[in-house]
Amino acid sequence: MVFTTGPGASAIISGDSESLRQRPCITKTSETTQGKGQMKALVLSAGFGTRLRPHSFRIPKPMFPVCGRPIIDIIIRYLVDAGAEGIAVNTHHLADQVETFLAWQPYAGQLVVRREKRLLGTGGAVGNFADFLSDGPFVLINSDVLCDIDIRRAYREHKDQGHAATLVMHDHPTFNKVAVDDSGSIRGFSGKTEESDRLLAFTGISVLDPVVYRFVEPGEACCIIDIFRQMITAGETVAALAVHGHYWNDLGTPERFRDAVADRMLPEAITKACPERYSQRAAGYSNENDTPAFRRKRLAGDGSDRKYFRVEAGECSLILADHGIHSGESFGQAEAFATIGRHLGEKGIPVPEIYGFDRFSGLVFIEDAGDIHLQDIVLQENDPAVISRLYRKIIDELEAMSVSGKIGFDTAWAYQGAYYDRELIIEKECLYFTQCLVKGYLQIRDIPEQRLLPEFQRLAGAILENAYNGFMHRDFQSRNILVKNSRPVFIDFQGARIGPVQYDLASLLADPYVNLDEDLVSGLAAYAGERVAARAHPGTWDTKRFFRGYRLCCISRLMQALGAYGFLVAEKGKNGFEPYIPVALERLARHLEALPENDACRRLETLISVVSTAEDRLADQAKNQNTKKG
Repeated sequence: MVFTTGPGASAIISGDSESLRQRPCITKTSETTQGKGQMKALVLSAGFGTRLRPHSFRIPKPMFPVCGRPIIDIIIRYLVDAGAEGIAVNTHHLADQVETFLAWQPYAGQLVVRREKRLLGTGGAVGNFADFLSDGPFVLINSDVLCDIDIRRAYREHKDQGHAATLVMHDHPTFNKVAVDDSGSIRGFSGKTEESDRLLAFTGISVLDPVVYRFVEPGEACCIIDIFRQMITAGETVAALAVHGHYWNDLGTPERFRDAVADRMLPEAITKACPERYSQRAAGYSNENDTPAFRRKRLAGDGSDRKYFRVEAGECSLILADHGIHSGESFGQAEAFATIGRHLGEKGIPVPEIYGFDRFSGLVFIEDAGDIHLQDIVLQENDPAVISRLYRKIIDELEAMSVSGKIGFDTAWAYQGAYYDRELIIEKECLYFTQCLVKGYLQIRDIPEQRLLPEFQRLAGAILENAYNGFMHRDFQSRNILVKNSRPVFIDFQGARIGPVQYDLASLLADPYVNLDEDLVSGLAAYAGERVAARAHPGTWDTKRFFRGYRLCCISRLMQALGAYGFLVAEKGKNGFEPYIPVALERLARHLEALPENDACRRLETLISVVSTAEDRLADQAKNQNTKKG
């Protein structure tokens, strides 16, 4: 590539980012540029990406990566492959990032990048490149459009028909706003039609004749749609080229950005899910007749903001977990889930296979382990012996996960914190309980916080003193354990860290979702103690220490669960968690009262009093609701 000056640039521009930041214009020309008569294109890339905030505050929309490649790179290479030998790009918002990236790309042909000091709009951007684009028809495309529409065909048909403008249209009910008459001419953009017109959607791709420059005021901000309206009023033909059988997506919102990434990743993921059924060719888009039809169904969510989908292709299926866009540099939730999941899978722990993930979009493609949760089985099974056998299998796997999962576990994967430590216990469990359940949900404001904090500190210290540390799931409850072919499958391990195995055991056995019988819980806890003792290093096992840690973890875990229920109901409006609040509160009170007389944590008088007050308030609320119903 040779860097030369363009309008507004005062010197030859080198490839370093400092010089790029100082220039309003970048022109790159390759040795193969043909001159006049070539296909040219303008990629509109200056906008703020407001619908993608807060992520677009840090990264401009054209630089959002789709499977690791910025959108603008995909679009430019798409145009080059279609025959464009001269490409213009306008920039404004976070222009440095776009310009620096483009300066280092080895695109064929000529690339001209101009920074707008103030936004000129889509029409003003066209006017700003009059010197570069006015020698013949040119393609105009938005920088958030991904598609496989035949640009060569659109360009050729525009030249053959001699229209002033040709807008590539398709039938997309969500966006059908453009009125097209029987002759294929566009009549309006308001969504209103005459009786003989039909409504189509604008793809964001058009081919414009230089006549457009009669309607553009140089340096003035305007919208290209307004220019099209002026052209129609002046008697110029603005034609619609209707296309079908193509792929198209507008990446302007988080949901559509997610869909675009998913569309690109699904063929490979479904191939990994069912290699015996779909070859790489069949699962790809190379042969239209071989492409499986993907069916996507939204699944019921959990307490988080994650979204889950079951994606089916024929008889094959997988689960798509959408953790949301992650534009930060640190480990995100999706990356933690995928990395930890693969780590556990390599250790032989029963977790779903990870077929692929995309760091930025937050998408993870995982094995479909079915819809049967441990909670479903416990609530439907009447035989305690059956439940006990299943829980023993789970405890076996839990103990193995705690030991083998710790080996090779990189604490950098733990995006929420590497260790179960004092700060987490106090902030995310104890205070979470008082703030979100007691104050938030129950509206009890006058709690003795100054007396509670020393008790929370004492509780946290005692938990850590009695911990048998290993790999810790952190949310090991019946809704995060699937049962497939009588075998447990662990999910939602993205919050894993190093911590006490007693905490995961407490999450399992003190679980409000199933409210296990106390005799069954005692037997299972004893079994778990035996399993952990069998693997403990000689001289390190202490039965009293293990079970004291377990009892204290039951208290901290139940406070965490109650805080979560209070938050989800009061703040998120997820009322499905409300029935578990009295169950969890009763269990918390029971565990506090059951602490041995000689235990230092037996003196949690303030916490016991707060829990008692919470139970009374909950009972009063229940009475009031019953009175209203009566």
